[in-house]
Formats: sequence, structure tokens, C-alpha cells
Amino acid sequence: MIPMTEPMTLLADASVFLLSPWKPVFIWASFVAWAWLLGTKLDDDARTLQLDAVKWNLIHLAAGTGGLCVMLFAGALTFYLAFPLGLLVMVAPILVYWKVRNAEVSEERKYRLFAKPAHDAARPRKRRGRRKDATLTFSGPEGEFPVPDKEDEKLDAYVALEGLFEPLLNEKGTRMDLAIGGGGLASAIVVHSVRSKQEPIPGELGGQVVNMVKQIAGMDLSETRKRQNGTFTVSNDEGRRTVTATATGSSKGQFIRLDVDEAARLIIPMDALGLLPQQQEVLAELLDPQKRHGLVLLTSPQGQGLSTTALSLLAAHDAYTSNLKVLEYRTALRLEGVDHIEWDASNPDLDFATSLQSILRRDPDVVLTEAKDTETSQIAARAGRDGSLQYLCFHADSTAMAIREWCRLVGDVDLATKPLRAAVCQRLVRVLCPDCKQEYTPANPRKLGLPEGVTLYRQGGQVQVRNRVEDCPTCGGSGYSGVTALYEVFPVDEECRQILASGDLKAAMVHARRNKMLMLQEVGLQRAASGVTSIEEVSRVLGGKSPGQAKAAPSSASAG
Repeated sequence: MIPMTEPMTLLADASVFLLSPWKPVFIWASFVAWAWLLGTKLDDDARTLQLDAVKWNLIHLAAGTGGLCVMLFAGALTFYLAFPLGLLVMVAPILVYWKVRNAEVSEERKYRLFAKPAHDAARPRKRRGRRKDATLTFSGPEGEFPVPDKEDEKLDAYVALEGLFEPLLNEKGTRMDLAIGGGGLASAIVVHSVRSKQEPIPGELGGQVVNMVKQIAGMDLSETRKRQNGTFTVSNDEGRRTVTATATGSSKGQFIRLDVDEAARLIIPMDALGLLPQQQEVLAELLDPQKRHGLVLLTSPQGQGLSTTALSLLAAHDAYTSNLKVLEYRTALRLEGVDHIEWDASNPDLDFATSLQSILRRDPDVVLTEAKDTETSQIAARAGRDGSLQYLCFHADSTAMAIREWCRLVGDVDLATKPLRAAVCQRLVRVLCPDCKQEYTPANPRKLGLPEGVTLYRQGGQVQVRNRVEDCPTCGGSGYSGVTALYEVFPVDEECRQILASGDLKAAMVHARRNKMLMLQEVGLQRAASGVTSIEEVSRVLGGKSPGQAKAAPSSASAG
């Protein structure tokens, strides 16, 4: 017979009771504290600052699960080792997030130990709401939007809205994006094609600002999911600007895109787009009614001026002697003499591809549209080489990637390549201010692929006035005075078309290069050598790769 004390000793040695009653309390308390921090603080903070909240939540969740498993199941360790180790696994991603988010925000909004974060820095103080005059005037479909009275609770939202628009107008920006979610209102402005974040507006105030924008633009405040469009003007001492607003929504919140003077920027003469002479010749050939057939792929990364190029190429055709049609998801500008058709997403009986098919059956001369799905792309390709000239827009990083993506969309290489006439890809670069750009001679121009003695220019921003240095009045000290485009034009002749149909994109590229096609890097070098932009700007836009690393093009590729 086994003594009574022996079973107890065996159970203890076998770790049947893994934790004493107070140990689960420590584990549970630490896990609850971690979950509370993640759910109430870090998630909202990441969404407010647009730091990819989904990615960070997955990282935190994986760390929390791993840390809990270490605490509970690390049988080889004592509780006194397993608990702190599990806690470290849970906390490590939080520390990494802390460092990443502090690098993205201004000094006053950084998290610090033993210091209260200035979350209310972006919120207008009450005393600001008691100022004498508004600095901006907003006017929409219902007329001028009234400035709230001093005691009106909407005054803070009005002041915050002015705070968002002032840097956009002062820096001559072209676009502002607003995203409202659980963490408040995040915003970013685009100035000379460069996107920069603004201070977020936290809490309820952010929602009031979004509602005020929608109210000014004449939108329905109760509709938070359906796409809505509106227009309003904003005025200051320097003049009036027209703002086109597009509001969309999802389960994550509302998004509003605000384009400033969009219509004025969407049409540029073809010879002023930034095309080099040999590139312009390729596209000008399509204006000949006898050669006005096939497909031209117009591509760029997101936000790189693709709409401007597309509408400018369409406008180069004579609208009074030609039948020109545009099928688009959103009409930003209506060209005189052109039939613009905006697809109605709310109509379940007519999808985008069917709309394009209906247009092509009427045998127009030129069609401009977007290729976003397989069905639309197949319908466009089936129109054939002898059908209407079609400009097809979608996003790609280069002409080679554009052709590859086009073949993927169509799903049949032979069908996709037979009607191809050209592929175009573009990037926007900032134009150096003519009054303050600084001239210099590079120490090793051949490393950049440039001839000896070439003169280059870099960003200035300041000018000398008598005995003092001041910000350049032309560019406001930025060193830039607008944007232009770099183009990569891939012409597709009959031989190239046959090579592409065989599936050999590399050989087709070699053929195009043999016919003096210029890569984006080479075009950037030429524009830098002509003083339009800088080598640094070309490198920034092309992903940090030095333009000189591009293989020299035959003959005319060198800059003069």
C-alpha cells in the first residue's frame, strides 16, 4: 500500500499543478493590459498616422499569441523565467512601433517616457476660435459657406479646415487626401508631385471637418459609403482656387480626395508634355487618319500625371472631324467635341466592359478608357489592329512591365500583342526654378553617361538681394517651380509585334533599343543636362537608382 504522502509527491514532481493560484493572475493581467493598449491606443494611433494599421495589428497579434504560449507552455523553464520572456515577446513589437511612429511625426507629437504626448497639438485651441477674422472663404453650390460665430461649436472645425488648406494653397499644392477613421482625421498634401503628411486631427473634431467639407461641396452627409462628387472654391488674398471633391467610404471609414484647379492642369499641348522629339514622332504618327488604329498602352505609377497625358493625347486629335469617345470611372474634365461617358457603378445591368463593347460597336475613330480587368482588356484587344485607335490607361512602372501586365490582363499573348502600336510609361519630376537654380560642372560626368564639360544644375531656393540672402520669390524658397514628365516610349512595329507574340519580351526590348528607344533614366539625363531638372531629382523619382547606371542607348541617347 502506497503511503498517502507519496501520491502528492508524485503529482508535484509530474507538474500536474503547473501554476499556483496567483500565477494565472499575473499572466491574465499582463495579457489584458497588452490587449487594452493595442485596442484602445496603438490601433487608433496607427490609423490616424496612416502607418498600415492592419500590418501592425497582425504583428502585435502574433507577438501576443507567441508571448502567451511561452508563459503557459515553456515547460523547460521555470515560471520566473517563462513569464518575463513571454512578456518581452509581447512588448518587443510595441517598442519597434514606438520607434517607427516617432520617426514619422513632428517633435511635439512623439511618444516619450514620463512625458504626456501632445495628442491635442493638432486641435485648435478655444482661444484660436475667438479670433477676429477668417483667413479663407469657402463657396459651394449653396453659395458662400458662413463663418461660424464665436460661440458656435462648429468654429473649431472651421479653423481646423483652414489649417489644412493654408499649406496647400501657400505651397501651390495640387491635391489633398483626407481619411477619417476611428483614430481621427489623417491628411496629406501633394506639392509638385511630392506627397507629405500633415498633422492629424484627432477624435470627434476630425469627423466635424469631414462633414464640413462635404457640406461645402453640396454632398449628402448621411451617405458615408456611396461615391459622391462635388465642387467648391476656396479664396484667400492671392485669389480663388477651384476644388474638386470626391468622397468614398468603406467599413474602415471615409476618404475624400480634393483636387485643386484640376481642370486647368489636365490639358497640356502635346509638344509641352515633356516628350523628346523622337518620342513625339512615334505618337504623332497616330494622328494620321490612315494610321489611326490599334492599341496604345498609357501607364505610370499611381499619382504620376497619367490623366493629363491621356487627355492631352486625345485632345491632339481633331474633335470636329473625328469621332472621339471617353469611357471613364470619373469625369474630371469634358473636352469640347468629345463624347464623355461616365460609367454608372450603381447600375447592375451594365458593367464597365459591356459599356466599352457598346462604344466600340459604333465604330468611333478614337477611344480613351481604362483597362482594369480581364473582360475589359479582352474586349479592347478583340477590336484588333484595324479597329478604332484605343488609348488604354492602367498603372505600371515601365513599358516592359506595362506589356507584361497587358498580356496578363488579356490572358492570351497572341490576342494581346497583335493590335499593339506603342506602350508609354511616365514619371513626374520637379522643374528647377529658373531664377535660383545653381549651376555646376560634375566631377565625373562619364560615370553618369554624360559628355565631358557638361553643365548641370541643382536645387537652389535662395537669391541674393543686395547684401543679404533671401528666399527666392519665384519658388517661395522651394527651389522648384512646377513639374514635367519623363517618358519612356516603346514603339511596336511589325517585327517587334511578331517577337512579342512569341513571348520573348527581352528580345522585343532589344529590338526597340536598336531602333533608338530611350529608357526613363536616359530621358532623365537629357532633361537634367538641359537644365530642366536635376540629377538628384531624377534619382529620387526613379527609386534612388543613379541615372548613370542605365545602359547607354545607341547614338542619340547621350545628352547634349
